[in-house]
Amino acid sequence: MKKILLALLTSCALVSCEGYFDQLPKTELPSETFYTSYDAALRNVAILYANAGHVNDGIMTSDRFMMPSLMNEGPFDLTSTSGSVLNLWSKHYAYIAQANLILERLETNKEVIDENAGHSALDKATITGSATEMLMGEVRFLRAYAYFTLYRYYGGVPLILTPQDRHSDDLYVTRNTAKECIDQIVKDLDDAAASLPSIWGENDFGRITKGAAMAFKGRVLLTYASKQFNPNNDRTRWQTAYNACLAAQKELSENGQRALHPIYKEIWTKETTSETVITTRFLDPVRTHNFMAGLRPLEFSVGATGNHHPTLDMALAFPMADGTTPGVDVNGDGVKEAFDPTATDATGMFWLNRDPRFYDIIVYNGAEYPLNGMPEWFQGCMYTYKGGEDTHSPTGTGFYSCKFSIPEKTATEAKDHGDMDWIEMRYAEVLLNLAECAAEVGNKSDEVYTILKDIRKRAGITANADGLYGLKANMSQQELIDAVLYERRIELAYEGKRFWDLLRRKIFSDMQGYSRYRIEIQVKNEYAAMARRDFITMIKSDPELMTKNYFKYFTTQTWRIDETYQWDVKDNYYFQGLARKHFEQNPKLQQTIGWESGDFDPLK
Repeated sequence: MKKILLALLTSCALVSCEGYFDQLPKTELPSETFYTSYDAALRNVAILYANAGHVNDGIMTSDRFMMPSLMNEGPFDLTSTSGSVLNLWSKHYAYIAQANLILERLETNKEVIDENAGHSALDKATITGSATEMLMGEVRFLRAYAYFTLYRYYGGVPLILTPQDRHSDDLYVTRNTAKECIDQIVKDLDDAAASLPSIWGENDFGRITKGAAMAFKGRVLLTYASKQFNPNNDRTRWQTAYNACLAAQKELSENGQRALHPIYKEIWTKETTSETVITTRFLDPVRTHNFMAGLRPLEFSVGATGNHHPTLDMALAFPMADGTTPGVDVNGDGVKEAFDPTATDATGMFWLNRDPRFYDIIVYNGAEYPLNGMPEWFQGCMYTYKGGEDTHSPTGTGFYSCKFSIPEKTATEAKDHGDMDWIEMRYAEVLLNLAECAAEVGNKSDEVYTILKDIRKRAGITANADGLYGLKANMSQQELIDAVLYERRIELAYEGKRFWDLLRRKIFSDMQGYSRYRIEIQVKNEYAAMARRDFITMIKSDPELMTKNYFKYFTTQTWRIDETYQWDVKDNYYFQGLARKHFEQNPKLQQTIGWESGDFDPLK
């Protein structure tokens, strides 16, 4: 099965869609003589942006081990021989070496670069100080991003901050402590923020801004304060993270720079909205992806489907339209019964009256899902049932996802010409990071409620008589924390955040023995002989198909997806082991505790 998200986007980067950032080679750095002007220096920085896609190897927005609630594929495997992480270490350090070289050459040529900045294509309004320092700020951010990826996997890693000479330098380095790593990442981000503009010109949208650097710092410190890296729950870390997240939110919201986009589903179908904080930019035919094709059924994807099917667990997790706990009051007595997809009463109709985000993300049997190139008899509706005269290949879970899907794209365009930008960080995450820190700090319940209500209001959830959008009143501190984590699961579903949330909060272990579930919808026997076209044409003429008459035509069963294994999460999974080949290349490296005679404490 294909890896999801940026595993499909490895040739991309955080880049602008016009000018220099679309015309550059993606792997080679020009010679030192290419730093004789601002525009020439910019080309070097642009190459580093472009190579960001390569260094991350799909990690930048990785749900590669996780669906929004569970594993994406196979038994949970984070071993030192796993193919997906085997080259992570070397690729990131190759990238860091590029960044170090660019920083050194920018510093060396700072005077001439600044002197020529006034003759560049740069929007003069964005120059807040030294033009060279602005470029160095972008490089420092990208270096910090690479180190943070390593940090999340390994804890303490070697800090290499200057170019290494293979002939004169000792290339055998030891691992730095986790504290030393986090301090350096934060320093790079602080230095970046101090030199970057709050906003770039229109043609440079996608370049890192002051607010983006500050927001990423908030994510970094949130991780550092979480249980994975803070097992003793040092409260000062949460306060520090809160301060950083609050400062980022204030910077981004100042003068209306960033805000919640009013229509949730448009965030992933319209580029450069007010929601975008950090983005991976694409432009057909210069830089494309085929992620959208993987969202679609096989027959409408040119064979690229199969990598993004929501589980039953995820579909049932969304709240109701009023924001309350999922379920239905069958008897009208105020007591909700949990959804049961196999039932033939109201509890089986889990698609009714849900959080509007459910319909913007989950494609269920009978859902409206218009796709260019659909035959006329489909008329924009999707059917995920099995059975009938025609043989077809519906989703393996009973669902598709339509998040990030642009209906107007043909199957070929979705597969070969996808150019919708990928948002690595958006304003909603900034708010949720702040809310989580506020809940952990304590005595800030009003702030947490305000953020959660704002996000739910934008989603389209009803306010209700108490104005709480389905939230419980007077929540305890732990209930507030749980509410924020739940909102992250729903709001940020399929955006590459869930794996990291489970990792940093160390809640993998709470899911021991867990299995994923799917639904299988079958056509009832009396209709099994009908051609699919005729059957769909018939049921689409039934105005009560999705309410009273659904079970007239279909039966539903639930099945475990993971028939041969269950969760077996070990303590060492929280910190990755180094591959054997790296010890052969550098005998001074130490293996992580819990891996192959490891003695290095990743939290030291």
